[in-house]
Amino acid sequence: MGKNELPDNKAQRVDWVMSADTNEELVRRYDVWAELYDSDVGSYEDYLVPTEAVRVAEKTLDSNDRIFDAGAGTGLVGQTLHDAGFLELWAIDYSAEMLEIARSKGVYREIHQCDLGKKTHFADDSFDAVITCGTTSQMPSYSLREFVRLIRPGGHIIFAVMTDPWESCGYAEIYKELNAAGKIDIQSRGEPFQMMPTTEPDFYCEIWTMKIS
Repeated sequence: MGKNELPDNKAQRVDWVMSADTNEELVRRYDVWAELYDSDVGSYEDYLVPTEAVRVAEKTLDSNDRIFDAGAGTGLVGQTLHDAGFLELWAIDYSAEMLEIARSKGVYREIHQCDLGKKTHFADDSFDAVITCGTTSQMPSYSLREFVRLIRPGGHIIFAVMTDPWESCGYAEIYKELNAAGKIDIQSRGEPFQMMPTTEPDFYCEIWTMKIS
């Protein structure tokens, strides 16, 4: 199995990746899709999430903040952050092939292949912020615990949230526990918008800002 298994058009390729039934298969499909990913969802007209998330980052973060780009993929969010003047960027993803394309863009200080479903090798309070886009239905919900560990007190999470997976994938329960413990609080929720209007018009998300206590 390889690149020749990819569906013929970009809408079908998005659906094919999203329909992976295990985490291992999801990683494998992202690896196969990597070379075409940017051309499939990379334009501002096709994939609105990076632009919307970075607009929130510009209002919330300092340009010198150390930012952890979780589920960085090919670096679309990192490129948008870099273009907006954020230069202290770390890319984390579980697809080696996607990260190789991210590396070629030259916008990250470091690039790490990590599984956010478990504790990573980074020290506590290593970052000022996490930004994560297009990940709600694919990234393990445990990642929310890891973000709280990695971000210094007073730092932020900027999360492009798909509200149904937020509930069904377990984020809501973990957030409720962390919030009750006084570790995290949602500061703002943006209005829903179509994240991929030309390829997946039924996919909506909101940009949420959370603060670490």
